[in-house]
Amino acid sequence: MLESYAEFLAKQGGEDACAEYFYRCRWPDGYRCPLCGHPEAYTIATRRRPLFECVRCRHQASVTSGTCMEGTRTALSKWLFAIERMSDPSSGINAAQLAKQIGVTYKTAYAMMNKIRESLLLELDGAERLSGRVEAGLAIFCPSLPSIGELNEQEHPVAMAMEIDDADRPVRMTWMMLDREQMNGSTINAEARQVFKRRHFAPDPVSQAADVQRSWYLTIRHCRNLAPIIRAEFKRIRTTYRGIRASSLPKYLAEASFRWNARQNGGDCVQLMVQACQAFRHVQRSPAGLRSAC
Repeated sequence: MLESYAEFLAKQGGEDACAEYFYRCRWPDGYRCPLCGHPEAYTIATRRRPLFECVRCRHQASVTSGTCMEGTRTALSKWLFAIERMSDPSSGINAAQLAKQIGVTYKTAYAMMNKIRESLLLELDGAERLSGRVEAGLAIFCPSLPSIGELNEQEHPVAMAMEIDDADRPVRMTWMMLDREQMNGSTINAEARQVFKRRHFAPDPVSQAADVQRSWYLTIRHCRNLAPIIRAEFKRIRTTYRGIRASSLPKYLAEASFRWNARQNGGDCVQLMVQACQAFRHVQRSPAGLRSAC
């Protein structure tokens, strides 16, 4: 059974311990001025959260300044609780459940989760391209099982790919949202497949030689490792969240793929999510052209 927010806070050691955790995530090797990189700062402790003023350039920074959490009036322990829940695929938490658990309004809980997802979307977009052996093909996200033939309004095409290592082990996944113009009925057209490979596959001949299956849905026959993983992730998104719009789907895919990649490779998913949020840099809305991630 998942622990409550009160139990979580007690386990962490209180609010100050959560703030210290955010400090260590942002400056794991000790404070560095975000502006000039100087390692020394004065601590201004008269504020609700400590403020650090660079000894060299006088720039002031905190664990939340310049991040998606800047200006938040919500306790950092509640942000950390939300991130821990989102990093755990078994929690299946949505905004309504988060609001109830941490004692905030639905609007606040939704805004928190949305900012975290936008951070992950931007973080994943700059990730290293897939290389070597790659499985790739078309996945259809929809409220239920996809139809065969022309896509309906509730079906959203997504190009998916996964790098496989020499031990036949899935390493990391990537994806790209597709427009209806990039489809021939319910299959990916040739131009879209090439765009996907140029954006998300390494430029070496072996990686570029990998095929992107154009069939209407990922199959075990062509994507033995990728197909069951994507189906499980799509099912998790469908059962946790209801009525996701096409414009919001990239954020939910970013959450799922970021979490899967981190956990598959033994990373501390909570820490990596916190650091992605801290690297957000004031972006309030994803650019219109930002429609893919890896």
